Amino acid sequence: MPRGFSPPEHPGFPPTVSVGIVDQSRRTLAGCVLLSGALGTVHAWSLFLEPLEAGLASSRGGVSAVYSVALVAITGSVLVGHRLFARLPGRAVALLSTGIASVGLVIASGASSLAVLFVGYGLMFGMGNGLGYAFALQRSAEARSSTSGQAMALVTASYALGAAIAGVVLADPVHDLGAGRGLRMLAIAVVLMGAVASALVDGGRSPRSRDRSVPSPAPAFTGLLRLWVGYGLAVLAGLTALGHAATLVDEAGGPGDVAVTLANFASAAGGLLMVATLDRTGHRRLVVGLPLATAVLLTVGAAFSRTNAISLIVPAVALAYGAIIAVYPAVVRDRYGSDGYPAAYGRVFTAWGAAGLIGPLGTGLLFDAFGDYRLPLLLAAVAAVASALVARSERF
Repeated sequence: MPRGFSPPEHPGFPPTVSVGIVDQSRRTLAGCVLLSGALGTVHAWSLFLEPLEAGLASSRGGVSAVYSVALVAITGSVLVGHRLFARLPGRAVALLSTGIASVGLVIASGASSLAVLFVGYGLMFGMGNGLGYAFALQRSAEARSSTSGQAMALVTASYALGAAIAGVVLADPVHDLGAGRGLRMLAIAVVLMGAVASALVDGGRSPRSRDRSVPSPAPAFTGLLRLWVGYGLAVLAGLTALGHAATLVDEAGGPGDVAVTLANFASAAGGLLMVATLDRTGHRRLVVGLPLATAVLLTVGAAFSRTNAISLIVPAVALAYGAIIAVYPAVVRDRYGSDGYPAAYGRVFTAWGAAGLIGPLGTGLLFDAFGDYRLPLLLAAVAAVASALVARSERF
């Protein structure tokens, strides 16, 4: 290198500015991962199923409905939350979402009836959860625009990882001290993680708020409908498996609390797998192949639902689910761009809420009616095949 020569600076930015942007981007992504992990504990719900059934003298279907309502509340927040991100600083959104969620958990911890449980866990925890999850997905995509697919997959993986860690930490307290103690412990964890995430994320508002002259794009209805149907049918199986992981394995004589942990770790692994492969594998192969693999697993699970084989089937289904929920946000962002993504994904994500209502609740009701899980597993397998057929007809 000639004496006196110095490399050119990054075009458009002084070196210190460029490094500062990269550092803040990493801090924001770290905050989004922590926030998502704290809220992903919603998928540890099956730990509380049997204790709440006994404590409230309720049926499996009645208690399962609380989880379904929480998933619907999450969906509603994801659908409209992006409008709030343009008006509030990012740190305020992180605190608001975890604040609402933790208050809901505290209310649920003292529930003496299903109605109170619906309000605390179903509505409040669900609403705060969806707000924070949508914020984490959108802000992670903004922070790492050059690798947004991987960043968003990492956020979805951390959502599942939070549930897995909760399964390890809460299993003994819930078993020994009851569901109320477990819910209070979860509330404390959500508050603390929310505070740390708030300190890490970029404090600014969503970029859209800086230019109000730019209208929000209106996604085409037909394309959104196909994505909606394909996504909803694909995730129904995973939500059913996660919502009933403990009781599915308990019915076969296995360790239900371990099943929750394994299923959520597997779901996180599915998301992390997409972090590594998303840009090297065609989206169409993934949105067709993953539901087909899920259908095969569910069919085998239905045939061996009363044997130890179900202990392997549940985490395998969760692995595919974790990959599916990591792929679809990237598909939507690629199709509609960074400007159109928030509104488009909010609409597509309502399919997740519909699946969350139908899958866990329907499974609980069918279990009450027939005394086992074979029929709901077979119906979920049919839904997964239908998802693959819809996705096969779509262009990605």
